[in-house]
Amino acid sequence: MRLRHFLLVALLFVVGLANAQQFGSIPVNKNVRQGKLSNGLTYYILRNNWPEKVANFYIAQRVGSIQEEENQRGLAHFLEHMAFNGSENFPDSTLLEFTRSLGVEFGSDLNAYTSIEETVYRVCNVPTKNQTALDSCLLIMKDWSNGLTLADKEIDKERGVIHQEWQLGQNAIMRIYDRALPKMYPNNKYGLRLPIGLMSVVDNFKYQALRDYYKKWYRPDNQCIIVVGDIDVDHTEAQIKKLWANVTVPANAAQVTKLEVADNDEPIFVFDKDKEMQNATISIMMKHDAFPDEMKSNQAYYIDNYMKNMISMMFNQRLEEMKQKSECPFTSAYGYDGRFMLSSTKDAFTLSAQAKEGKDLEAFKAIYREAQRVRQYGFTPTEFERMKAEYLSQLESSYSNRDKITNNKYGDELRDHFLKNEPIPTIEDEYKIMKQFIEMPALNYQVVNEYVKELISDNDSNLVAYIFTQEKAGKDYVTEDEMAKAIKDVRAEKIEAYVDNVKSEPLVDETKLPKAGKIVKETENKKFGYKELILSNGARVILKKTDYKANEVRLFGSSKGGNSLYGKGDYDNITFFDGVIGASGLGNFSNQELTKALYGKQAGASISLDTYKQSVSGHAIPKDVETMMQLVYLNFTNVKKDQASYDAMMKQYEEALKHKSLSPESVFGDSVTITLFGNSPRHQPLSVKTLNGVNYDRILQMWKERFANPGQFIFTIIGNYDETTIRPLIEKYIGCLPKGKVENWKEIPMFAKGKVKNHFTMKSETPKAQSFEFWSKPSQYNVENDVLIDAAGQILSMVYLKDIREDQGAAYSVGASGVLAKRGNNVIAIIQAQCPMDPNKAELAVKLLNDGIKNNSIKVDEDKLQKVKDFMLKQIDIRMKTNGYWIGIIDDYLWNNVDMYSGYKAAVEGLTTQKIADFFKSLLASGNQIEVVMTPAK
Repeated sequence: MRLRHFLLVALLFVVGLANAQQFGSIPVNKNVRQGKLSNGLTYYILRNNWPEKVANFYIAQRVGSIQEEENQRGLAHFLEHMAFNGSENFPDSTLLEFTRSLGVEFGSDLNAYTSIEETVYRVCNVPTKNQTALDSCLLIMKDWSNGLTLADKEIDKERGVIHQEWQLGQNAIMRIYDRALPKMYPNNKYGLRLPIGLMSVVDNFKYQALRDYYKKWYRPDNQCIIVVGDIDVDHTEAQIKKLWANVTVPANAAQVTKLEVADNDEPIFVFDKDKEMQNATISIMMKHDAFPDEMKSNQAYYIDNYMKNMISMMFNQRLEEMKQKSECPFTSAYGYDGRFMLSSTKDAFTLSAQAKEGKDLEAFKAIYREAQRVRQYGFTPTEFERMKAEYLSQLESSYSNRDKITNNKYGDELRDHFLKNEPIPTIEDEYKIMKQFIEMPALNYQVVNEYVKELISDNDSNLVAYIFTQEKAGKDYVTEDEMAKAIKDVRAEKIEAYVDNVKSEPLVDETKLPKAGKIVKETENKKFGYKELILSNGARVILKKTDYKANEVRLFGSSKGGNSLYGKGDYDNITFFDGVIGASGLGNFSNQELTKALYGKQAGASISLDTYKQSVSGHAIPKDVETMMQLVYLNFTNVKKDQASYDAMMKQYEEALKHKSLSPESVFGDSVTITLFGNSPRHQPLSVKTLNGVNYDRILQMWKERFANPGQFIFTIIGNYDETTIRPLIEKYIGCLPKGKVENWKEIPMFAKGKVKNHFTMKSETPKAQSFEFWSKPSQYNVENDVLIDAAGQILSMVYLKDIREDQGAAYSVGASGVLAKRGNNVIAIIQAQCPMDPNKAELAVKLLNDGIKNNSIKVDEDKLQKVKDFMLKQIDIRMKTNGYWIGIIDDYLWNNVDMYSGYKAAVEGLTTQKIADFFKSLLASGNQIEVVMTPAK
């Protein structure tokens, strides 16, 4: 047994067991059909009907960039891209065309990823009404496994796409990681195998090199086929056996082996800097052996995970408290136990932080000091009981939704079982085992406090730490020797024990609660399946009972007004209203006290001030609905000023904003905002200047003005609530609110009119180019236009993907979207496109963005339209089974008197190429186009 002492130390405390073998095995979900063919191919098949009438297909491979030799760096990731560019049964780009015909969208449903040790492809949300289509999806898996064409022409086209993906990801932190990883993984391939690879390899490898790599590693003994959904299990299994029956594994095939990471007796300290780094990033890692894969089927693994999660939750709560103090040297920090950076064979307890400017070393010491405080004194009984209640509450929430586990979740679990030997019990078995352990008296805070000493060390062995900061003229940089001294200094300090300050009182003092209101009228809307309650204070409450998620109840309420009622003097306050109120306390609780009080409760509520409305949102599991209603009540009646929380939040924003001009992406985003809104003072990008204009007391006054008279609000409550329980709560917590006065919004000028261009250059460490296109025109708010504009955006996205990415290799990602937006009394049809471009092909990409909409104003491809229609019809069936969808539908109906539900499918079916072309034509004729283009400075 390869179980290190650190685990045994903890486990020995649990009910007196002597070793891990005395724990039982974790049962395997018997509904999963598992098998392995003679050639080594593994398969998992699971019938699941949520969502109904769709299925997911995966091929997972125990192969990643770690298998590459030095002259192959980037080939694993390159091969993943090539899986979409031609195979035996799907030549050229017909794979994308076929999946689109099924309503499967490239990117969201059809995609893949390559990491250090694995490569996974997926085709998700495939409609199951046609068995031939499902068999074809297995054929896609078969082609991916050993039937890629890898044509010379397609390889050359993809080099540009990969290069652009590399450019897109080349920010400050990635450049530093490239340099720092070899130091943190000395003499180990983990430090030299980021999946994106080397562009010198990507641009120049021989065609045969990719084919050889594919043949060497893409083999059935390294692969697993996973099918989850509303499928025929027997038929699926027979098809898998048939398709892979004749696939063989070469004699003496190369074996996939786990790469070990050596311990380091001496600490490793790494310092690095970059001109575009906006904030110092700090990390301290204490390495230890990973839990052995071969033992993850033992219940000891659940205890190990439980204790690690509890430690992380309690530790992070302390760091959050620290952040509230003005002297705290970091703006954010967290700790967790998991993989040591990239490696699966070595874990670490990792401390990370973002330092305030000039506080790099102080932040470094602060997070290490907090870890040593935990090591020396452990956690308090109250911390443990609070987090235990939270853990159990989350577990029970998952269990209550056991009949609505999605294909995606099952797919991920089965993938991880194949790749990492993660357990795959039923949710019933997992709940039973975990609940038994959590409620076991012997598994107490003292056990956790002993266990944490095995994770947080007090010596140099296996310590790895870094500080990455901004390169700036005249700046004094931390040295690696100073980092080493800082660690020694903290160990020598006399550290005091943590004191857990807890407020033990109810959220709402019921003796001071106003008299409950009454339901004075009730009507039923059969079309949308809801009841409407009118309360004695004038508030309207919509109740719609659903069973889409057994563990979800959602609330949304809104009324007219919004920030449109405030002028120039409040523009900065408007920008920060939501954040400031969210950082405040409620009732008698400060922000931190409220956070502690809500552990063990799966409930929350918040308020927002949009342009034309003020709104409140809430969520809860059924048993915590009253807590949600109490929080809604407090958000209307008793927002508590919390200066410490406010100061901490504003300092965090200041640190984030002061150097954002160093980031090309931030500069481009700000340029889009300024150009889109015509440099309106109401819609300025966030800056340090914005912070200086924020007034906490004024925001509290605005809160009172917008939320003190909630009788005008319409509330929608939807989900798996108990009606006999929720009605009295509505009267108690909403009915008691004061009557509201009727208000309306003021019209606010929105987007710039006419043709507006903003082309500029920016110097950056890695040349970057981006473009943004925005077309708009007045419209009418109805379901036909909503469907038309959405479809138009999807068609344009398909056009751009082919013309710009596939044909020209001018971009890695490009897309368009269409939306029908209601802004006050105005309705606007919008088409927008974004394209991070290859700087060398920027002019061409911008031309193709404009050509795409012009050409489609003349003629729209019938095949593309049909695929969009199929996709929209499939998606609406899925969306209609979510509570969020119905909140939007009901809100539209109540406030805009528009039914976006009933005629949706008819509107999709009624789409024609002529309607789409006419829309594009009218959009261009309106003359409203905004174009923002950033290219590298020469």
